[in-house]
Amino acid sequence: MDATMTDAVAQLVRSKWTQITIVGLLALHLLKKMKARSAVNQIQSVFRSRIEVAVRDREASIEWARKAAALIGDEERRQIESMDFRQLKDALQSRAVTAESVVRAYYGLAVQAHEKTNCLTYIIKESLAEARKLDEKALDHSYKMPRLFGMPLSVKDVVEVEGHRSTWGLAKFVDNIAAEDSYQVMKLRAEGMIPFCQTNVPTNCLTINCSNSIYGTTSNPHSELRTCGGSSGGEAALIAAGGSICGLGSDMGGSIRVPAAFSGCCGFKLRRFAITNLQPSATRFSTLQAPEPFPMRPVLMTTEGPMAREPHAIVEMMRSAWSDHFLSDKDAFSVPIDFREDLFQEGRKYRIGYYTTDGYIDALPGNQRVVSEAVELLRAKGSHDLFPFSLGDIAQETSRGVYATLYADGGAGLAQRLKDV
Repeated sequence: MDATMTDAVAQLVRSKWTQITIVGLLALHLLKKMKARSAVNQIQSVFRSRIEVAVRDREASIEWARKAAALIGDEERRQIESMDFRQLKDALQSRAVTAESVVRAYYGLAVQAHEKTNCLTYIIKESLAEARKLDEKALDHSYKMPRLFGMPLSVKDVVEVEGHRSTWGLAKFVDNIAAEDSYQVMKLRAEGMIPFCQTNVPTNCLTINCSNSIYGTTSNPHSELRTCGGSSGGEAALIAAGGSICGLGSDMGGSIRVPAAFSGCCGFKLRRFAITNLQPSATRFSTLQAPEPFPMRPVLMTTEGPMAREPHAIVEMMRSAWSDHFLSDKDAFSVPIDFREDLFQEGRKYRIGYYTTDGYIDALPGNQRVVSEAVELLRAKGSHDLFPFSLGDIAQETSRGVYATLYADGGAGLAQRLKDV
């Protein structure tokens, strides 16, 4: 730059009008930032007040449940608490216990689990009236009891229950009230189950812990210093702590399987069926009412699934869910396949494949040991054929494909969903 140009630039910088312009631009920028901050503060203030209402509602429902649970006798409560799924199912069918007594007992158990783990978001008060209604029907000798008469069911926050919040752990959705039950909840109600509480999730159900700005953090029932897993973390913590005998979670990338493993209960993600390259995958549960944390539907879809203390409970829930074509009638992408009793018989011999590494990310030694121990236990029974197999590069390539799909829009959809949370 020659001397003439340098002098001209220096003179321009010293100009009063240049300085005024710079100051004006800075002031305009600061005003925009302050306006944006003010808008955010206003939104957050509204959210805070709504969160306070949601938390008060939760605490009021828990206090109500604590009082309702106290109205059952100690002997009957201990009897109900000692039963596993099949024993409780049989006791309800034989009328050895009433649906009302069972619901009251599980109110108390759920409150105890919540005090230990912070797993609940709400106790569904209508469940008591629902139990009483079932008991009244059972007095009629012509009444045919459904398969799961009076069995209590806990439900993950994102699995919709009519008239109750479904927040996804997002403050912006704290007033999102479900207009109807999810189809799975509808079906299980028809089979006699009683949804009695809702459970916590992580923000947008996208992590394998369980914490959000509405209801706080849910801990592992075995150690408050550990996570219960996610995103069905509240369900897993509640079930593993003895507060529920079975429940409904949801899973896209491990949201049932991870917390079940972390907390110590059973969980089952339903298998997906690819129809064609041009159609979405289908499952034996409906996915129509399951909104996605990513805007990639129908390439990747969340499916609801059962969680329980023991595998027998999951089998019974699936047997009931697939007892007719209710789900496939509601959702064309739900495959109309009945429960295959012929494939689930005591003494049946299976060929079981296993692996201790997927060839991409090695599992922790403890996880590998559990697989090896399970293999040895099954071999010792002598009733099944077990063989190791390798996934090759499937795990690595699948992982790349999944993440490429999730972020195909550069994360814009997710950023919008998480905006002002």
